[in-house]
Amino acid sequence: MRRPPVRLLAAVLAALALLAGCSGGADSDTSAAPGSEAGQGGGSGGDAAAEAAAPQDTGAQPAAPEQVVSGRVVAPGAALVRTGELTVRVDDVRAAAEQAASIAATATGSVESEERSGTGEQGSAVVRLRVPPAQFDATVARLADLGEEVDRRLGTTDVTDQVVDLESRLATQRASVARVRALLDGAERLADVVQVEGELTRRTADLESLQARLAAVRGQVEQSTITVSLVGADATALAASGPRGFRDGLAAGWDALVAVTRALGVTAGALLPFSPVLLVVAAFVWRSRRRTPGAASA
Repeated sequence: MRRPPVRLLAAVLAALALLAGCSGGADSDTSAAPGSEAGQGGGSGGDAAAEAAAPQDTGAQPAAPEQVVSGRVVAPGAALVRTGELTVRVDDVRAAAEQAASIAATATGSVESEERSGTGEQGSAVVRLRVPPAQFDATVARLADLGEEVDRRLGTTDVTDQVVDLESRLATQRASVARVRALLDGAERLADVVQVEGELTRRTADLESLQARLAAVRGQVEQSTITVSLVGADATALAASGPRGFRDGLAAGWDALVAVTRALGVTAGALLPFSPVLLVVAAFVWRSRRRTPGAASA
């Protein structure tokens, strides 16, 4: 057999040595990689835990928060009408009424009406305020601090269905008016024009009525109403506690008797001018009854 050339054998040996060195380097790299991968794995594990704990962004919008009004949960976007009535005993009714108007102005509201009667401790005033719903609770609290709160009545009415119904009817009525106007534009005979104009007038009136009703409801929603009754010390005492004993009950009974007597006197005075006529009618009836038995016997 022929021996392989020396150069070929040397090339084969060099190739084997090179492969052995590469495999050793790969082993060393592999042994070092677990440590580095462990460190990276620890970091990636922490990132995974953080991503699991963090809220995922799915692209959906968050639900609107629910409203809590007067201790009850209502649907978001609900149309609510809030009203309040307060009775407060104060030392100076006039000054308290002016403070109530100032409180309404601070809450970006207004005074809708004001009525005053009496002076001093016998005086009283009724102030009607309109404030935004966001300032309702704070305004009620400030009004109660004007003096001694005697009575409080708060209410919340959900008018969402009413608003939706009015809006739907309003859209339908607008379309109806538009159709009638189109018919009026195409009418040629005078009789047709008169008839269509009458129908257009009626439907336009219905449309304006719906608009006014919707505006009124929206106004109640956008501006809450607070009625505060301001009374002096003496004017409030009996109204707040009612009759407290025998003397109070006797006084109340006497007042009722006087009121009934006055009513009877007014009634008698009203009937007095008719008394002659009533007497003539009574005499005629009496004579007729006396004659009836004689005529029957005959």
